[in-house]
Amino acid sequence: MDLSLRLKTIYDMVPRGCVADVGSDHGKLIIALAENEVIPKGYAIENKKGPYSTLVSNITKAGMNGKITPMFSDGISELPSDVYTLVLAGMGGATIIEILSLKEKLHNVSTIIVDAHSMIKEVREYICQELGYNITDEKIIKEDDIYYEIVKFQRSERPLYSEEDYEYGPILRKEKGLLFIEKYEARIKEIDYLLTLALPQNRVTTLIGEREKIRSELK
Repeated sequence: MDLSLRLKTIYDMVPRGCVADVGSDHGKLIIALAENEVIPKGYAIENKKGPYSTLVSNITKAGMNGKITPMFSDGISELPSDVYTLVLAGMGGATIIEILSLKEKLHNVSTIIVDAHSMIKEVREYICQELGYNITDEKIIKEDDIYYEIVKFQRSERPLYSEEDYEYGPILRKEKGLLFIEKYEARIKEIDYLLTLALPQNRVTTLIGEREKIRSELK
């Protein structure tokens, strides 16, 4: 199963054990995990009829019916109790937070891996502060000219993170890799352009504040 860079990055973070891929789409990630015996079994959860039909077909074609159970379900409302790792990829941050708000379903979940396409600060903060997980790995990648931040959380005592840690990622901001720098230098250029437009004063103030925070972070 060929994986995109984004899915391969998630794949490399998945620990051995039973996994549930929420919003599995066509099932490429979980099929690859099962085919390569990274996981002994897993659940592919999808709530859209078209992708679910393709998902079921792909699992059968891959000969993974004994290892992967497809589930037509919203989020984790019907999450089996033997799941130790949750993957939530390719969705907005508000959706991820809403899915994870069913805290009682996370009792046995020790690892959560997210690829949030918005509100990454809020996602980090919610999973750490409200659910009691620690950030143990983070990667920033660029695919089709889009930057993605992929974050791995593991259950632990409530961590002590700063606002900047939640905003930029405690590991990413410590490593300050080339893509991290590239992403935020591009954001500074975007802000510089926006400030040439006729904007309300409160918007100007917000953008200037954001630019100064980024500049401080990149020092």
